[in-house]
Amino acid sequence: MFGTSGPRNPVLIYKLYSNMRPSDFSSVQHPFYLATRTIDTASQWFLRQRLGVNKLGQMLKAMAKDAGFPEHK
Repeated sequence: MFGTSGPRNPVLIYKLYSNMRPSDFSSVQHPFYLATRTIDTASQWFLRQRLGVNKLGQMLKAMAKDAGFPEHK
């Protein structure tokens, strides 16, 4: 994956989301996938809690459906 110019630059998107993680919860030993806040706050988008396996599976299934991939059974 390479950085490109424009709003779909994966490197810039990663940096944006990594800056929204709790500042004291961004080291190597912390989980990469964090639960999102349900209460609106501009300074912190994520909780200091691991995102569950079931939620990750639901997200991937929804993304595949939105991308137009055929349903896998």
